[in-house]
Amino acid sequence: MSQDIHQTAYLVGNFFVSDIYAYYQDTYKGVLGKVQVEALDYIHRSEKASIKELATVLNISKQHASKIAGKLEELGYARKEKDPNDGRGTLYALTETGSRFINEHISMSNRHFSEVLASFSEADREQLLSGLRILEEVLAKRIVT
Repeated sequence: MSQDIHQTAYLVGNFFVSDIYAYYQDTYKGVLGKVQVEALDYIHRSEKASIKELATVLNISKQHASKIAGKLEELGYARKEKDPNDGRGTLYALTETGSRFINEHISMSNRHFSEVLASFSEADREQLLSGLRILEEVLAKRIVT
């Protein structure tokens, strides 16, 4: 693999992390911390998550994941449910309040992303969006297999 692809991956990653995802995380400032946002995001994407899953995905201890899930529950954003596959297990799912809360922040982030895209020329914007669609297709195949 050429060095060019690594540089491209770095630039793309930096753009999305610094310019897009950082803005999304900033919309939570004063309400939730970075790891709490990541936990809320994961529960939102996966619909339900165990403490073990949260710990693995967030690269934190199970104790820390448990504290974060408990805080999200305390704030009314998540609720505990029995794991139907393991009578002793517990899963966390978003409450209606949690879903509304995260969707508001996603909408704010989407508006910001639209503003960033608007700063590109139409030709550059189309090229970027085309590349993102291709990337999405490739990554979807990777996730499925």
